[in-house]
Amino acid sequence: MEAKKAIASRYSVRAYKKDQIAEEKLETILAAGSAAPVGMGRYDSLHVTVIQDEEIRKRISEGIRQIFNTESDALYGGSTLVLVSSKEEVPAPGIDYTNAACVAENMMLAGADIGIGSVLVWGIALAVEADKSLKEALSIPEGFKAMIGTVFGYAANAEQKEKDLKVKIQMNRI
Repeated sequence: MEAKKAIASRYSVRAYKKDQIAEEKLETILAAGSAAPVGMGRYDSLHVTVIQDEEIRKRISEGIRQIFNTESDALYGGSTLVLVSSKEEVPAPGIDYTNAACVAENMMLAGADIGIGSVLVWGIALAVEADKSLKEALSIPEGFKAMIGTVFGYAANAEQKEKDLKVKIQMNRI
């Protein structure tokens, strides 16, 4: 798929089939994340955790529900979560979130390209950081902080149309 088509077809999936992602598709998604542009080339400042264990996913979903005081499944039934963490000490303020966002977006676009749905869920990182035992269960290295979590899976409704790539965001030119 060409880049414009992947961008136009990527949307936030909020209902997933129960099926686990095929391993070769997951590898494609993870490779795309590893190819993301990272500030100052500091790939060693990032860590990716793939979460497919059902009990851990339930703990994360429960943590999100508690943080946001909601009853619904915050992970939308997705079978795979990918958490991007960053070293806590980075040379430029905000670059940790910027790098994590670049990794997540590359993975979501790669997923769209191969028929895997995704949604970025801010609460995944919040739930992991709020529960030390959960962070330990995920084997996040010492000195790293959870930044961004993304849900991946097969969309329950695959009838999504491509978006029109016209400008929707306010902007000016100087």
